[in-house]
Amino acid sequence: MILISLGFCRFCQQWSSVLYNFCYYFNPNTSFWYIATIWEFTNTLTFWLTSLLAIVYCVKVSSFAHPVFLWLRWRMLRLVPRLLLGSLLLSCVAIVFSVIKNHIKFQLISMMYLPGNSTATERIKTLLQIFLIFQHLVLLVIPFLLFLASTVLLIASLCQHLWQMQHHNI
Repeated sequence: MILISLGFCRFCQQWSSVLYNFCYYFNPNTSFWYIATIWEFTNTLTFWLTSLLAIVYCVKVSSFAHPVFLWLRWRMLRLVPRLLLGSLLLSCVAIVFSVIKNHIKFQLISMMYLPGNSTATERIKTLLQIFLIFQHLVLLVIPFLLFLASTVLLIASLCQHLWQMQHHNI
């Protein structure tokens, strides 16, 4: 289920990229925020599904005898649909953030052409930067850290298994 979801998500992400580039090529003065929102949704979903796949693979393959790993290995098949749904919901949150971000960018662009106070423009730029940092921390760094931790645990488990195999052959 995870691989099929990940494959479908990557397919949609590639098509949204191609569509955005195609539309931008023929009409570069128009903002295609809806295609960018679809791309951001699929990108976030890809991040979460990739980290979920790494976690599931780590739990299934690792040979740790810790009770948490044993419990996760026993419950993993029942947790996968819930984890997929959680990934989808977090990606939907990314859509909300993306729409807010695009609205702030539109307001910023419209204020840049108006004569008057540049302090408001600078405040909106600062707000946009803070908003983007928060969005990337929540929606992209967390799955990366989960992926990294599960990969390190898997490599440690495989090194432990290799060490055990070498010492049992002597």
